[in-house]
Amino acid sequence: MKYEKILEPGRIGSMELRNRMIMPGMGTNLAAADGTVSDVIVNYYARRANGGVGMIITEVCCPDPLGRVIPGEIEATYDYFMPGLSRIPHAIHSGGAKACLQLAHGGCFASEHVTGEPPLTPSGVGTMLLPDENPRTMTVEQIHELVDKYAQAARRARDCGFDAVEIHGAHGYMPLQFLSPYTNRREDAYGGSLENRARFPLEIIKKIREYVGTDLNIIYRLSGEEYVPDGLTIEDACQFAKMAQEAGVDAINVSAGTWDSRMEKYFSVMLEGKSAEGMGLSHGVGISTWVPPNYTPRGTMIHLAAAVKKAVSIPVIAVCGISPEMGEEILEGNNADFIAIGRQTIADPDYPNKIKEGKANEIRRCLRCNECLGDVMRNCGISCAINPEAGKEYEGYTTVKPAQTIKNIAIIGAGPAGMQAALTATERGHKVTLFEKNSELGGALYYVSIPDFKEDYKDYTKQMIEAVKRCGAVIKTGTEATPEIIRQGGFDTVIVASGAATYIPAIPGAQDAKILDPLKVLDSKESTGDTVIVCGAGLVGCEVAMFLAEQGKEVTMVDMLSSAAPDMTVFSKWVLEGKLAELGVKVKGNHKITEMTGESVSCDFEGNHAVFKADSVVCALGLKSCRSILEELRAGCKGVEIIPVGDVNKPRKIMQATHEGFHAARRV
Repeated sequence: MKYEKILEPGRIGSMELRNRMIMPGMGTNLAAADGTVSDVIVNYYARRANGGVGMIITEVCCPDPLGRVIPGEIEATYDYFMPGLSRIPHAIHSGGAKACLQLAHGGCFASEHVTGEPPLTPSGVGTMLLPDENPRTMTVEQIHELVDKYAQAARRARDCGFDAVEIHGAHGYMPLQFLSPYTNRREDAYGGSLENRARFPLEIIKKIREYVGTDLNIIYRLSGEEYVPDGLTIEDACQFAKMAQEAGVDAINVSAGTWDSRMEKYFSVMLEGKSAEGMGLSHGVGISTWVPPNYTPRGTMIHLAAAVKKAVSIPVIAVCGISPEMGEEILEGNNADFIAIGRQTIADPDYPNKIKEGKANEIRRCLRCNECLGDVMRNCGISCAINPEAGKEYEGYTTVKPAQTIKNIAIIGAGPAGMQAALTATERGHKVTLFEKNSELGGALYYVSIPDFKEDYKDYTKQMIEAVKRCGAVIKTGTEATPEIIRQGGFDTVIVASGAATYIPAIPGAQDAKILDPLKVLDSKESTGDTVIVCGAGLVGCEVAMFLAEQGKEVTMVDMLSSAAPDMTVFSKWVLEGKLAELGVKVKGNHKITEMTGESVSCDFEGNHAVFKADSVVCALGLKSCRSILEELRAGCKGVEIIPVGDVNKPRKIMQATHEGFHAARRV
């Protein structure tokens, strides 16, 4: 595909961006606990600027201490923070990108747990996700004070060297809480009509202009739809966008949602048993509305950006899982002026340079697995499943250096751990031989990327396989490594990434030859009848169930777990559960399986006995490590360094496999 539009320079206010690719604001929790700028957050942004993006919008930066949402959030509340803040634009500018500071006040999301005080809100309305909070209603005096604090923070941003500020008026942050009738129940000049509800964000814009004049560009991040009862609609959003333009905004960044998006519908389906049809749960629930997982189609907000673009004459930024290919099409169709590509910058900071250099096929494609979001929501620093350096840029323990002594390295297994180890080891200059017993590379990635809803994994798997083939390693597929082969090869080090296989539990009947293997079902090596019982509601079981349901099969999932996919990031889990419900998959939780056959499953449930019958039974009750080769090597290859990585240690996720493969190869 030709990339022309996305590589064109573009203008926002007085800024000229070198291309149309923007890194949007994404929380990282990389700031210091006191809100000051840390070395790691400066390096994080510098790395992405060097990757070629046109502009970087920082993560949330609160203009008021009572507006903090996450513990590791940067602040612009006092001049005290300016020496640290000024490091960020210098770092971004050094990489050739423009720097924009996002100003965000959490309102009802700024919990007392983080700030030490009950949250301030327009009308005392909280969020379903923080039911224990006691939000306070703001006085008019407090509103005026907060408007001034936004402007003071913008003045600090200008003085620190930022090119722009972005007022975060999406996703339920304070300006949206005023703009939306869902959270604004005021009866004074700041409530009621759209004009009154818009008063607070418009006063912020005007006050910033009063403080900084035309020396600083202003971007407004706007939710085009909220997806809550009586929430903001795209019609209201377009009207407000016009008002914001008149007030002095230079661009509109169009997103969607709030923390409560579709939550009411989600609970009505999950707790009340209502039909999921038409609820849109697979398009996002809560935060996953604007951070959609791989189960959600890409670009679900494009229509919102297109609508706003028709309403205003200033530039419009589109966002929401947009691939570079989609971005080019959006710009060609005049549905937006710039493309914000967020998680992809975490997975591969160099994606803009790769597009510019004609190497788009080498982009390390984001999985949209939301492990990055999960870390931040757990109050940890951000990381990435497929980029071990993300959030740890320029740290000693992630730096890949040329090897001082070139070693002859064997890698057993070409799954995510083995392939990453091969890439890192060859980058360091080692001689690498990669053994894979199957005829194709990919390991577990081969299976997880088969369903249509795992297109992101399919793209990533393809890119990794091509990268391994280019890296210079000797690749031996269809070859099962043995101690004898290792000895004959004269290898100094063996990285064992032999992965895991389907676990057969010690349940009566589980050895029945008619019981199907979930991986073979995905690979179409084993077929099912029209009705299927899937034993196991972990991630493998859920995805096999969805895979079969999309084929029109009647699927029932059975597990002793209380709900599906308990280890998944909660906002992604809600989307997964929504998709299962939309597909008609029945989930039987709290059912302890006592016996299995190829056509039935017996369970204990709350002291009662239940039997489920179907044409086919799939056993997806976990994985077990393939450790036999590891033990054979330890016994038969004395003097050879043996390093186990990935699922051979313990079955886990792609993140652990990738990181362990990376670090093993970095150390040898």
